Amino acid sequence: MQIQNIKTELTINGSDVLIGYQFLEDVVRNIPDVKENKAVFGVLAQSENPSVRETIARNDNLSKKIIHFLLNDENQEVVDNILSHTEHGKQISEETLFSLIASNNTKYLKTIAQNIDNYVLCDTCKIATILSEHENISVRYSLVHWRSNDAVTSKILKKLAEDEDFDVAKQAKEALDWR
Repeated sequence: MQIQNIKTELTINGSDVLIGYQFLEDVVRNIPDVKENKAVFGVLAQSENPSVRETIARNDNLSKKIIHFLLNDENQEVVDNILSHTEHGKQISEETLFSLIASNNTKYLKTIAQNIDNYVLCDTCKIATILSEHENISVRYSLVHWRSNDAVTSKILKKLAEDEDFDVAKQAKEALDWR
């Protein structure tokens, strides 16, 4: 699949209405997110309009094929929407997630850290270990900011409790206390 120009047409009682780029953006936000619209979401996920793809990436009712297609999007907001979606995270393979980690995109890494428990097809402890050693403080902080991450082991938290950044260390200590 590749990005394409989506032709949008509107006919009201037999009369054609001129519409354009903005109309499609507005309409996409109002299409009910139900399984019956999965095929339409698949078409719209290929739109050349990045705002349309961003909106589609937030929907619950996407096929696995479309989830993986959107994970390769050039627009990082689209990819981030897929990574942060609880249900879509369950469809992401370890190979795909490691590829995104290897990109070293801080936005993706922070989102992966914040949603690490969603990636059930992956070795989340291994991912947590990698992210806990990342040079960017915001990535390490994202890993410990939400205490509910089961993938962040006590061993990782103890290491992060000694982090050079005060906030990372504080959050890690609080997470350890919470356990």
